Amino acid sequence: MDYEPLLLESLSKEQLEEQVAEKISQFHGLLTREVAIKLLAREKGLLKEEQEKKVIISAIPKGGKKLSIEAQVKKIWPVAAYSSGKKSRVVEVEDNTGSVPLILWNEDVKLADGLRTKDSVLVRGANERSGELHLGYYGMLELKGRTPFSRLDALAPGEFHHVQGFVSRVQGFDRYVSGTSATPGFSFNVSDGTKEVQVVIWGRPERGRALEAGDEVIIEAALEKDGRLELSEDARLLVRRKERMLLGKLESMEADEDSLRVTVAGKPAVFGRKDALKFMAVELAQDIMLTTAVTLKKNAMLNRSVAVRVKEKDGRMLVEK
Repeated sequence: MDYEPLLLESLSKEQLEEQVAEKISQFHGLLTREVAIKLLAREKGLLKEEQEKKVIISAIPKGGKKLSIEAQVKKIWPVAAYSSGKKSRVVEVEDNTGSVPLILWNEDVKLADGLRTKDSVLVRGANERSGELHLGYYGMLELKGRTPFSRLDALAPGEFHHVQGFVSRVQGFDRYVSGTSATPGFSFNVSDGTKEVQVVIWGRPERGRALEAGDEVIIEAALEKDGRLELSEDARLLVRRKERMLLGKLESMEADEDSLRVTVAGKPAVFGRKDALKFMAVELAQDIMLTTAVTLKKNAMLNRSVAVRVKEKDGRMLVEK
């Protein structure tokens, strides 16, 4: 059902778009517009729903309907596509009583975009079928708490970590010692500005084949072992191409009233005032000139390595967060 016309009976188009944008922001950008509309409709009492039943995983009743579960993400499977045109995705969730696969279908597969293992989630409106949970028509998978990334200089030995950084070096395919035997794997180094650490992919090592120095990576559920990070079959490796990065040593920076000109690893870039402040990681009152901020930050920033995700528009660079 399309709830947008119902919402527009009490909201202007501008008000609706503002509330949709706010709702998407509350979920860290993980919601589609359609799902945000559905949430707004629920909050305003436009959805006629049965009473949800909150349960723990070990007490999920066979054939249960409209179930609500607070859990953590245990594993996220890739999207599966079928010849019929349908799509599905499995998000395995767990609490301190057990685990259960949550099956997302078609448009709902987008609800898992951006989730990572150990995130806290709320499953609403789920139905039990054959030991699995399936979202009902009004069901939702809501992010409640984001598991943080670990700094590479503060990895706890023998524990699993999520890390974010940039590929600093690619060694490639080789045989690496694991226990008492040598096992085929793919190796590269990752840096987050605090430390450089070797990463070895054991499970499906071909996942590293396309990596290049400078690529931004997010690694989920990597095991710290003997000073390096090891990726098993269950660990996820997400990659963003380096072409979207301003990466390297900051060689020069000069400003005028409304723009900042920099050179990074021989590449020139021009930022407007707003993105210049993001680049320098400073806040500045509107009545203070940009040149003042550059004067204060220049000595500390020059000749240091920077890594900023950017895009170009009208000849200037925009800093992407």
